[in-house]
Amino acid sequence: MRTWLAALGLVICISLLTFARLEARTGTANMGEDDFRKMEQAWLDAESVPDLAVLRKMFSDDFMGTSFGGGVLGKNDVIPANGSHATHLPKSTLKDSTVRIFGDTAVLMGEVEMQVPDKAEDIRMTTVFQKHAGDWQIIAVHMSKAPAGPQ
Repeated sequence: MRTWLAALGLVICISLLTFARLEARTGTANMGEDDFRKMEQAWLDAESVPDLAVLRKMFSDDFMGTSFGGGVLGKNDVIPANGSHATHLPKSTLKDSTVRIFGDTAVLMGEVEMQVPDKAEDIRMTTVFQKHAGDWQIIAVHMSKAPAGPQ
């Protein structure tokens, strides 16, 4: 009887552990469009400070992007060096955006309002997120100036 109870207890423990691992694995898999909008805004907020620890975690080591100059950027180009107070983006706000999720990859395209001195300036941004080791990271970004005036 004791052996049977011990075996039953072991089966229950294994089942609970397996269920917990499945929940942990699928927790970020069920992210919706608004979750990626929040991640985008978190990046913009961290970039304006800059919060180096947050930025290092958000960007994949193999990140690549383009900005207004047209050159290809790597992770070291978007994250200021230690001790640097340089910011690459002023305080910015994600405005209109569209998100598409493709399994472990998500694409956000939208308009970002940058708070530059004297007047706000809008840019267009495409950000690609990918799930790496259970966490979502930014793997690619393309930024361009938004055309002036109504469209």
